[in-house]
Amino acid sequence: MKATDLLKSQHREVENLFKRIDKAKQDDEKQELFEELAANLVAHDAIEREIFYPACEEEMGMNELLGEALVEHGLVEFSLYQADQSLGEEDFEFKCTVLQEVVEHHVKEEEKEFFPKVEKALGKTRLEELAEQMEERFEEAKAEDFRTPLQRNLKEVLAGALKPGHNGHSTRKTARKKPAKRAASSRASS
Repeated sequence: MKATDLLKSQHREVENLFKRIDKAKQDDEKQELFEELAANLVAHDAIEREIFYPACEEEMGMNELLGEALVEHGLVEFSLYQADQSLGEEDFEFKCTVLQEVVEHHVKEEEKEFFPKVEKALGKTRLEELAEQMEERFEEAKAEDFRTPLQRNLKEVLAGALKPGHNGHSTRKTARKKPAKRAASSRASS
């Protein structure tokens, strides 16, 4: 199995869990399904951000699609955290819906735009090697309580990090410079 096929199968599992949460009638059933969903999303995030995306960056460089995918992971983590915090509350449904929409957007772009380029750049053999590493790491990550890595990742995202293990400063070196404040530029011209 190629890494992209593994990720697609995990995307289908997540879609199925969202449907099951939506259909669940009992709060305890929704909570159980949500926790399974959250564990899957956090483990999926781990294998993409720790193994898959670095391999893509090594081969293809930090391109627009990869950069956007990394940013979208931060949005997923934030939405997941909010939904988890609202479990059992009346706003859980709303937050879970937003989480689903963010995940669906990410999956659509990844599968239609990013994966075809990755498959071409990395090739079948490399993608099969990655899949083996990713499957093993997924099972490890899924066995952990999802809240600990979720909170750690969310702290990094809120600090401005694009990639795991980076504080905001190391990723900003490659970011576009912010426009100068108008007051400063108007003083310079007077």
